[in-house]
Amino acid sequence: PTYKLMNGRVNLVLFQEGKTDTSGLLHHRMTMLDPKDHEFMKPLPKDYKDPIAQDIRDIPRICRAIQDDWRGFGTGTSLNRLTAWNFTKCLQKRMQMLHSRSVERQSGTIDILLTGCEVSLWLAEQFASDLQKAFPRLRITAISSNKLLGLFGQDMGCPSIGFPFSQRSNDFKGSIMIIVSHSGGTFAPLACSNLLQSMSDSIFVVTSEWDVQIGKQLRGMHSKEKDHIVDSRIFTTDVGLRPAEPCSISVAATQQLLTNLFSHIGIVILSNAHYRDVSGAIITERDLAELERCNQENIGALEKIVGFDSDGVELLDEMRPKEKELREMGALWARHVLEGAKSYCWCFVYIFVTVTTGWPLALTIANLIGVENDNFYYLVRFIDAAIFFWMPQMAILVIRLIEGRNLRHRMVGRTVVIGDCPWVSQCAEAFLGKIFACSYSIAGCGVLSGNPTDHLVHRHTHRVVRGSLLLCGRPDGRLSALTSLETSVCLSINQASSIQSIGGTCESVTIGHNPFQLPLSKKAIFLDRARPMYLCERMLGEMDLKAVVDRRRTKTLDLDTGKTKKSSTKAKICIKVEESGRTKHFDSDVRSAAALQGAYHNLSKEASKGQNSDGRRVAVAVQTTQRDTLGEILEQAISERQRETNMRSVFDEMDEDGDGKITAEQFIEKYYLVDSSLSKDQVLKIFMEADHDGAGYIDYEKFLRIAEMPALQMLRTLQTINRPRSLLLVEASSELYFGEQLRREVEGVGLLSIEQSQHFSMELYEGRIASMQRFVAMTVMFHEMGKKVENFFSKYTFGFLGYRYDRTHSIMRIATTASPVSGADVRERMHLLKLSTKVKRSLEVVSFAWQRYRHKQQEEAIRQVGRGELSMSFSSYTSR
Repeated sequence: PTYKLMNGRVNLVLFQEGKTDTSGLLHHRMTMLDPKDHEFMKPLPKDYKDPIAQDIRDIPRICRAIQDDWRGFGTGTSLNRLTAWNFTKCLQKRMQMLHSRSVERQSGTIDILLTGCEVSLWLAEQFASDLQKAFPRLRITAISSNKLLGLFGQDMGCPSIGFPFSQRSNDFKGSIMIIVSHSGGTFAPLACSNLLQSMSDSIFVVTSEWDVQIGKQLRGMHSKEKDHIVDSRIFTTDVGLRPAEPCSISVAATQQLLTNLFSHIGIVILSNAHYRDVSGAIITERDLAELERCNQENIGALEKIVGFDSDGVELLDEMRPKEKELREMGALWARHVLEGAKSYCWCFVYIFVTVTTGWPLALTIANLIGVENDNFYYLVRFIDAAIFFWMPQMAILVIRLIEGRNLRHRMVGRTVVIGDCPWVSQCAEAFLGKIFACSYSIAGCGVLSGNPTDHLVHRHTHRVVRGSLLLCGRPDGRLSALTSLETSVCLSINQASSIQSIGGTCESVTIGHNPFQLPLSKKAIFLDRARPMYLCERMLGEMDLKAVVDRRRTKTLDLDTGKTKKSSTKAKICIKVEESGRTKHFDSDVRSAAALQGAYHNLSKEASKGQNSDGRRVAVAVQTTQRDTLGEILEQAISERQRETNMRSVFDEMDEDGDGKITAEQFIEKYYLVDSSLSKDQVLKIFMEADHDGAGYIDYEKFLRIAEMPALQMLRTLQTINRPRSLLLVEASSELYFGEQLRREVEGVGLLSIEQSQHFSMELYEGRIASMQRFVAMTVMFHEMGKKVENFFSKYTFGFLGYRYDRTHSIMRIATTASPVSGADVRERMHLLKLSTKVKRSLEVVSFAWQRYRHKQQEEAIRQVGRGELSMSFSSYTSR
């Protein structure tokens, strides 16, 4: 069927997939397709000699395409924007139900559920974590598809021992469900795509392309409804089929798409005051603008890491120093792994040559120097025997001397320990583990992972030996919200690196953005800061600049008085000044995480004393009366009764009519007269945020919400923008540094409060952007490591002992990942759950109708009693 849209200017042709279809319009999945005829179906990929290398090269191109397609700038064929529109409908419906309290909220009620397996699940867990922090009143969780399948897809349920999930502990009825499966055919998520339809009709999938099995199941959900032609449920990265089993581009592309989806959910909720109140939104539109700026500039950072731009063109050598640094480190670790195989070759050659010729090394030297063989017969043979016995160790020492590597490392198989935030460490562990899945035991390595801020020390430091390889990702501690986090990571690295034996320890390498190398680490790889500075970095730069200026003035005074004084050398400080004299760019001193923590602590102490970096008074709270600020009123309140009296007096002063209601005009007039630090528009924003139900006035209870609002929450309220629902695209921040505009607009709030209002934006940058850059950097390093090991066997055996390091022994491929839980009962359980859901909904409807009926009957009885009493009183009055 064909549908006419936009007054007949657009023809929409509907094609439904089904078993009875014989039209031939859709070809088989594994045939070569013409993209012009089948724009939603991806053709088979080209054959590449190194699929892993090609995946890594495509990361900037795919991430750029996802961003452009999401914003409508590209020429992609995905339906992400249409799916986002449908997702918005479901989200608004859920938020409206929460606002109207038509949803029965229980302890286990879930608003948004994410599910997947392996790397998809780990990405979903990070996404759910960020979303839960942004909207703390919503209930968002990520659960493994295997657990869901075991709980709800079996006749005899498989309990999740050790996890707080059961058939009764969680309520998924009406929840928004997002299945994350890049292949779109993983067994457990595929089974869940059928199973979850019995619980909710708001199901979406994040996958690699439109033509996947899960997508087919979801496309058939509402084929009987009239508006299903725009009921898209598939978010695609458009990566297509990738034959390499180590996941690199699939992880990066999914993270990119989920970042865009996060911004979309944020802007939908922030666009409505009711939604903000119901969700308890912590995030602001300014946070989203800063995240979008970091998201867009992330492409440039990825290009420098992988060495290829977003068009797939290789960068010039001078533009790819980070990639070279990563690959050099990967090659070094490959030499660590290969030393056993190289020593084996040395021993092989020595033994075969000496035994065949009958001239071992010691015997040959004895004959050459003219030593009588009979006199030193046993000594010479003892030396030859010792050489045969210790030949592997001697070969390894010689190899290390030639290659310039550490001689103190233990001569055993290598173990790589990866430390970073959970999703990065686990995905990197899976990537490296699959690269070495088919390697020979003589050149293999064990792979472990852990969170350096949690259990890395407890799980793995007792296994640290000389030669263990530790790779740790460091958060950017230059951001005040992440300083303590980097301090914890550095402490874990130092604890692991300080375990020594015979003067040797593990070989630790760090990847991060803060350009400070730990003294105990072997190597520190610093990624470029592909973003504007935050206000905290700006404040540190201003503090360092002020210190340099003060020293220069002191030196000038000393020279004028005839004294000489050496000025201490400082790290590089870049200063560019506008014509107005305002500093445009600062690069503060290079500091360790501990030094950064001390510097921010000093700034906090100065701010608490009421002074900012310019020596001006900091107004931490906003004034509400002519004599006292809200903060001072709360500080002066000795008891709860005294505080109540103060608040009531302020409220009565604003309530001129005495009706217990303050209108917007009254609030703005009184507020603006006593405090000119905020504009009338900003005061109106505060009023509208308190008047979340749109009544047009605030009562005493709502006034208390404003009065008790701390400066940090006041800042977040001022950052709220009420935009039309149709404009659901986040505009990137154009500030020179994040916080520049807010610093200029909100003069009544101190720099410390403004800087603290950016903490959640910094956390989002770490969770969505910086961690992704570290993961891609790890894939580049590990790819070089695995490639060097594989090339060694291919090169020196003329291909005879070569192997495919993009494959594993499971021979399962991505699209058919094994599942520990059977799906044999899914179809029957699906029908049973649907029936159970219908029965429960029917009971709720009947119960609700019965309660309404009883309520009406009671009201009618009360009215009748009232009329009876009135008539009785009137009759008695007339009788008198």
